[in-house]
Amino acid sequence: MRILSITLLAMAMLFTIPNCHAGQALSYYLPEGDYDPTIQTPEAFFGFQAGAWHLDHGQLLSYIQYLSKASDRAVLIEYGRSHEQRPLIHLVITLPANHQNLESIRQQHLSLSDPNVSKELDIEGMPVIVRLGYGVHGNEASAHNAAPLVAYYLVASQSLEVREMLEDMVVLLDPSLNPDGQDRFASWVNRHRSKVLNPDPAGREFSDIWPGSRSNHYWFDLNRDWLPVQQPESRGRVREFHRWKPNVNTDHHEFGGNSTFYFQPGVPSRGNPLTPKRTDELTMEIAHYHARAFDQAGQLYYTKEDFDDYYYGKGSSYPDVNGSIGILFEQASTRGHRVETVHGIIDFSLPIRNQVLVSLSSMEAAADLRLELLEHQREFYRSALQEANQFPVKAYVFGDPYDQGRNQFFLDILFRHQVELYEIKEGFSLGGHHYEPGNAWLVPLEQPQYRMIRSLFESVLEYGDSLFYDVSTWTLPLAFNMPYGEISRSAQLAGLKGEALKAVPVQDGLVKGGKSDYAYLFSWDDYRAPKALYLLQQQGIRAKVATRPFTIEAEGAPVEFSYGSIMIPVQNQDVEAGKIFELIGQAAKASGLTVYAAGKGLTLEGINLGSSAFNSLPKPSVLMLVGQGVNSREAGEVWHLLDQRLEMPVTMVETDRINSLDLSRYNTLVMVSGSYGSINVSGRESLDRWLRAGGILVALGNASNWLGNNGFVKIEFKKTPVAEDTLMVPYASRSQYLGARRNPGSIFRGRLDITHPIGYGFHREEVPVFIAGNTFAKPDSSAFANPLIFEEDNLMSGYIFEPYRPMIENAAGILVNSRGRGNIISFMDNPNSRGFWFGTNRLFMNALFFGPIIRR
Repeated sequence: MRILSITLLAMAMLFTIPNCHAGQALSYYLPEGDYDPTIQTPEAFFGFQAGAWHLDHGQLLSYIQYLSKASDRAVLIEYGRSHEQRPLIHLVITLPANHQNLESIRQQHLSLSDPNVSKELDIEGMPVIVRLGYGVHGNEASAHNAAPLVAYYLVASQSLEVREMLEDMVVLLDPSLNPDGQDRFASWVNRHRSKVLNPDPAGREFSDIWPGSRSNHYWFDLNRDWLPVQQPESRGRVREFHRWKPNVNTDHHEFGGNSTFYFQPGVPSRGNPLTPKRTDELTMEIAHYHARAFDQAGQLYYTKEDFDDYYYGKGSSYPDVNGSIGILFEQASTRGHRVETVHGIIDFSLPIRNQVLVSLSSMEAAADLRLELLEHQREFYRSALQEANQFPVKAYVFGDPYDQGRNQFFLDILFRHQVELYEIKEGFSLGGHHYEPGNAWLVPLEQPQYRMIRSLFESVLEYGDSLFYDVSTWTLPLAFNMPYGEISRSAQLAGLKGEALKAVPVQDGLVKGGKSDYAYLFSWDDYRAPKALYLLQQQGIRAKVATRPFTIEAEGAPVEFSYGSIMIPVQNQDVEAGKIFELIGQAAKASGLTVYAAGKGLTLEGINLGSSAFNSLPKPSVLMLVGQGVNSREAGEVWHLLDQRLEMPVTMVETDRINSLDLSRYNTLVMVSGSYGSINVSGRESLDRWLRAGGILVALGNASNWLGNNGFVKIEFKKTPVAEDTLMVPYASRSQYLGARRNPGSIFRGRLDITHPIGYGFHREEVPVFIAGNTFAKPDSSAFANPLIFEEDNLMSGYIFEPYRPMIENAAGILVNSRGRGNIISFMDNPNSRGFWFGTNRLFMNALFFGPIIRR
């Protein structure tokens, strides 16, 4: 019966003639049949046919809320809020009888992921859980606009097949995974819609302005954030995913308008080896349902090309490492309401229709394969323990004794992915690192999340293919510059394994020694120290930084302070001593730091507190160039870092504003990767004067190319090795040949000068650095201008085309160029990648705070 209904829908679609308004009647999208007349159709609710206009998030939310009240099949659950405070929701759809026992159904379903009890479960009567996820990219609008049609079908259809399906199924319908991006895009497209639809793709309707609408509020790509979980949308979504652990998770997207329709499986040779074979088999079985529906509708489609599921941080791949089946859908986009393509003129209604069609085929497949999917989930977690038992690594240990802030951020990610963690009973050394209780934790491999743990901790150097849709590695401890090691003996693990860690330990900030009339000191080792410093500077308190180590006595014990430690003198401030103590306490509490009161200037060792080796620090006043030609993702990562973690304002202006802007208000300028072609002679001269007067310019990625081309810096780039003879390479192998030479994103070992201001707060010279691309700079002739260098044998994890490996040997990761009294600090790559490179974005923060004290 299910097959018959979708077949009739497909045939109706085949013979429907598009109208002149881009919208279509309900019968174009949904199967014919009886629908509950008391429930309004989307057309009746919105006042226009689906596809005639792009729905904004408020309209979509209103209809979903209406359905939850109008139907006893639906319950609305809010699982979070976006940055712009838009609700993130699931419409939970099943039969009323199931709703009465929904929590029992959920708890029983979760038992499938517990190997200790799953063997005894009778899955015959268990519903299958299907999550439908629409539009993680805001400008892929057919996904959002399909959601209300699918929701209406599920709650209003009176057909026997729908009732039978919902008897054995719980649907979690997420109508908009990125409501902030959806709203930006709908506003743009609707504002440029004409009465007479113009399909000319050159039109303004089809090109929303920078930063576009693909991303969220901070311009992050949310479909790369399932693993890093740095954004509230992802955090809520991952939390809700694990509350249910759906058997099928659909991920609805769009791609180029001249394409057709893609659905998984992906390229077979590019799958992640941690994904079980059975996952691929079930994905293929489900694909047959989509293929049959599209065949009957006469729609072109393809599989097993272009896309892969290697990186587990996407909506279609994260389920694969969690016992589910993730399915990516890519529909050719109209971007507006009607557009010319190589396939002819396409109306917005067609992409919506196809998204509806694969939504229905996904549920049809899940219903027919219910027992296979439930059994797969049970077996996934049961086999995880079996494989862990055979795996040579029994546990990972990690922890940084100097940085509780970074430890807490690291633990937070692991907890979000349901990883079981344990305290260590006693201190021990492993692999050149020492671990102590309270500063280090164990992750045993023999637990349900075995595959997830391996994906997060393993360094990978061998691959089955040389092409990658996304990055080739994401080793979490390396991204955090976190000491870690492998425990390979079960007996050693048993001796070290302490109590289970139930939550991220919170460190209360405090001031040791009480009120001081002389000075306060805190270390720069902790990730949260920059936040504390800026909070104090924002209150008008002057601070100094130690350029050499020293030791003081505090509460009868010696306390060591390394390079970069911060001193707050009490005298010669514009704030009186009592108020300084109050503000110091507030900063310590807000950042979780320990601040020490110093009663005298003499120290036990090293420089004294009145030494000229303490340099005064100006409060950073940051300007960032944004707009057309600028990499919005990198700009968003800087904005998010400063705004959310440091609570530091950043003024963002369009690149051409620098041509007339008074730069004297700012002491720091950030230029992320971009072209910057709109900066004219006047702007370049203004920038030069500002630098010579003492300004600090921090450049990321290829922004250094613009600076070099315009005479601001002298950076010599290494030449790419001459390609081997291609005369014998078949044309059909062109994509493979060229793709193998692309660095998709790998991790390399850098050597950091920890006495350099860029290296303050670091205690180990080895720093993992994420590099995407094949552009490498030669080091400067001045040793003091190269705080970060890549030496030989530097690949830590990831893929690189072998002939290119010599290019990175002895390349510079960071270069410092002086210009008058100012400095230009060039990061050859992006230290803030995806918001979770906590190791290298400390280097970026150091550039902002300590750039003024650097001398070549």
